[in-house]
Amino acid sequence: MSSLVKKLFFLLWMGVALSGCFTERGDEGELLYGRHCASCHLENGEGLRGVIPPLVNSDYSEKNRDILACLLRQGIKGPITVNGREYNQAMPGNPNLSEADLTNIINYLQKEFKSPSRRVSFGEIREQVKNCP
Repeated sequence: MSSLVKKLFFLLWMGVALSGCFTERGDEGELLYGRHCASCHLENGEGLRGVIPPLVNSDYSEKNRDILACLLRQGIKGPITVNGREYNQAMPGNPNLSEADLTNIINYLQKEFKSPSRRVSFGEIREQVKNCP
């Protein structure tokens, strides 16, 4: 087998292997949301009326896009206003969520609930985590 054919075969094999990795992890955000968020915000992201804020089209998520990773890791205490309604139920954080977990969860929120309005990159999340208070 010629060197060129071997290289092409290797590149093809790597492409198939890598695409399998990413497609198998494609639903990781959904799994993480189900494990860490859905018990309060519900599977549909609507929250509990008057108690737990919605994530669907949440203006709060959009306004705080640059600190979402910190909020997920550290939690939230005190009153917040979401879509014009005040909520004052503490949200526990999860300091064990990795930067990859945070990226997957936030991108799942964007995909399913349109909030935030655009996806985040792993690099953005890494910067957010470095700058958490």
